Amino acid sequence: MVDDDPDIRKIFGKVISHLGYSSFAFESGTSFVRAIAKDKLSFDLVLMDYRMPEMNGIEAAKIIQRYRPDMKIVLITAFDFLEKEALANGLLYVRKPVSMEELSNILKHGIEVPALVLGSN
Repeated sequence: MVDDDPDIRKIFGKVISHLGYSSFAFESGTSFVRAIAKDKLSFDLVLMDYRMPEMNGIEAAKIIQRYRPDMKIVLITAFDFLEKEALANGLLYVRKPVSMEELSNILKHGIEVPALVLGSN
């Protein structure tokens, strides 16, 4: 999970663990890019907020894709106007707020599908 809000990171971390998955948290796109580039970390699926200081989620994803082109990145945002940009950049897209059921579906199926667009109605 990449999000600048510590409460969001904590909540998502608990839910992800409850669903039986391992979770790592990063407080910014910049710190996550550093971890991928310098520490050579890799993840099956990344949940990334769009709006963060220094570097937004799409900017971070573009850099990450250079190092790990097969890594699935899910952009999580309340901004519906970003859906086309996210998908055009090879990202999966989910609208906030994200329910536990949606998060479970993302974790179960996000790695398997080439495109994923979920949103709360």
